[in-house]
Amino acid sequence: MASPMKRLLLLILALLPTPLAALDKSAVELELDAYYTALSLNIPLARHGGQAQGEQDEIKTYRNMLARAWIPSFLVLEGSINPLPVTGLILRNNAPGFYQKSQVTPSLNLVQAVTAGFEEPYAASLFLGKVVDFSTEKKVVGHKRRGYVGYLASAGNYHILENRAIADNWLELEWKVKGDQSTERRKMSWSFRGGGKLHSNADVADTYYLGIKRDRVDYEKGPLSFLLSSAVDYRMDLGTRNLRALRHRFLVEKNIPLPKRKITLSLGIGYLWLGGGSYTGGLAQHRDRAESQILIRPNLKF
Repeated sequence: MASPMKRLLLLILALLPTPLAALDKSAVELELDAYYTALSLNIPLARHGGQAQGEQDEIKTYRNMLARAWIPSFLVLEGSINPLPVTGLILRNNAPGFYQKSQVTPSLNLVQAVTAGFEEPYAASLFLGKVVDFSTEKKVVGHKRRGYVGYLASAGNYHILENRAIADNWLELEWKVKGDQSTERRKMSWSFRGGGKLHSNADVADTYYLGIKRDRVDYEKGPLSFLLSSAVDYRMDLGTRNLRALRHRFLVEKNIPLPKRKITLSLGIGYLWLGGGSYTGGLAQHRDRAESQILIRPNLKF
């Protein structure tokens, strides 16, 4: 008789989608990244809850997804962890000497530069919306073949400030469009979102926010492939009390594909600005850096 662990592994393998998996069935998906790793369970709420869409040009893909947004027919449960931001917490707590040596200028700590930009170490999320399958017309690579458009609720119990874990029960509610499409010709991911974030810790400001992210890799060379194989990520946070800007994060990346192995090297450079009203009380008094932070994002994308 199979052991409980073996049964669990067999169940997960049975749920993992193949390139032609139907959206009418529940499926488990795993996303691996140095900055954001997630395990999700996709559950259709109605027959034919998902919709199929083959490979299209980039602008048409965005437009068609927005047109299908409003009536939820899919539930997604997700647990995520941010590996490099968690590494930053570990280094500051367990290797203070190394961390101090990483401070090269008042606004540049190399550990913060590589790990900053994420407000939480991990999260649990629930998504209600539409799911679009991109795998019907082209061969897909791995699990990256779906788009999501709808409503997302996320929660956690810690907030990250300057590589410190601050106790904070937080809740984030947003409307978003997110997708991943990977074929033999290209790999593309995108996210457009807006919402609000509430904090139980009175020293952390509640915010409204808008965010946009676009990441593309062209494996086949073309006239504009050098420019298109890039990424842009921007988020703006406003205080809920007076709508003052509290946070701006901007990041650009250059993707360098290795076509034979379908691996991409990337290097991102960015800027994080933190307004004076982002924190109050003890958190404001013990901040040890300027209001700006340079971001450096080396990454290996599969």
